[in-house]
Amino acid sequence: MKTKNNIILSVIAVTFVLFFTQCTKSNSSSDIPVFSYLTPPSAPNVVPNVFQLVFNISTYGDKEAIIVFDTSAVWLVEKLGDGRVNFWANSDTAFQFINLADTFAFKKGNTYTFVANNNNYEEFNNFFTQFTKLAIDYDTYEPKF
Repeated sequence: MKTKNNIILSVIAVTFVLFFTQCTKSNSSSDIPVFSYLTPPSAPNVVPNVFQLVFNISTYGDKEAIIVFDTSAVWLVEKLGDGRVNFWANSDTAFQFINLADTFAFKKGNTYTFVANNNNYEEFNNFFTQFTKLAIDYDTYEPKF
């Protein structure tokens, strides 16, 4: 009887450890910095050429990250998580939904708001996005955002 209880406890412990490590696993490679939407990279600090932004979407409502880029550049913005999460960007003059990935010309010093919204699904906790600075000339890229 004692052996049976030990086996059951061991199975529960292993299941808990596997569940916990899966829930805290990041979508990030170790060399890509990950920022919370509450403290995203922003000027006057240097914004990394590649970074991830994670939103806690375990509760309903808009989660906003405000970024001011330190240089004018063209960026690829990607959803890394489930495509069902609503994700968009806006500035004082423009608004753009991001379905899976989109390319933007962000101007130095402008304020951009990135919003993740989960009003439909209870199974989500964290939503990852990735920003990658592209080797495209900002001055010739259109449209500007």
